[in-house]
Amino acid sequence: MNRLSLQRDHGRQSSSAVPVQSWRLPESSSFYKSFSEKKLTGYGGARRGRIEQHRLGLLHRFTEPPGTMVEVGPGHGTFAERAVAAGWRYTAIEASQILVDVLREKQLTVIPSWAPPIPVADASTDVVYADQVLEHMSGIDTAREFTAEARRALRPGGVFFVVVPDYLKERTFFWDVDYTHNFVTTERRIKQLLVDGGFEILLIERAIGTATGLSRDLLAGAALFANIPGLNTLSRRTRTEDLLFKVRKNLFETLTFVARKPTDG
Repeated sequence: MNRLSLQRDHGRQSSSAVPVQSWRLPESSSFYKSFSEKKLTGYGGARRGRIEQHRLGLLHRFTEPPGTMVEVGPGHGTFAERAVAAGWRYTAIEASQILVDVLREKQLTVIPSWAPPIPVADASTDVVYADQVLEHMSGIDTAREFTAEARRALRPGGVFFVVVPDYLKERTFFWDVDYTHNFVTTERRIKQLLVDGGFEILLIERAIGTATGLSRDLLAGAALFANIPGLNTLSRRTRTEDLLFKVRKNLFETLTFVARKPTDG
């Protein structure tokens, strides 16, 4: 992911407990406009809510509010609202000016910035939360820098919460689901990245939605039928490409990593 030149925003004060400088992106930025305009159905919104509540519960197994949380790539801020309601002092890092505006309308504290870097002070936060962010890195060097930045920003004993797609299941859909996917993410690769980055891995969870274990395995098996050779051509002929995309998206597999910065770090 290419970085934009950051510009100071002298007209806005951050209300975050995390000591940061305030930044903005160029006004012409339309990055992730396509994502910002997506509207979830009632079912999709409810499903997303269950996933976010599940992940917040996972986080709370290892660290609880009150405390400070920095989320990189918060999207429309639905997880952010849950985190704030749970008692976290929350700051978002967002590269899309369109989404920055959405988040500010929700009265959330936002720093407009590409990541890396993570524009907060050293050892200033208890949680760095990155849900499907690492796969957007331009390559291994940027992924390593992002991991190093998370470690720098965390207090000793702080938690790095990472969610990524499982490339070994998704294969070509990994690329098709989002044009900004660049860095291939698998369980082994992310484990290596986190360990080399100085983190202790506390938990790894493989899931489709909130389904784990046998339920996830059954859904993964069902996903095979959405990837039968020739199905893409058939969907184009029958004008059901969007339906096929939604089916695949609902069967999308993720890997969640909960990692801790050493207390002596």
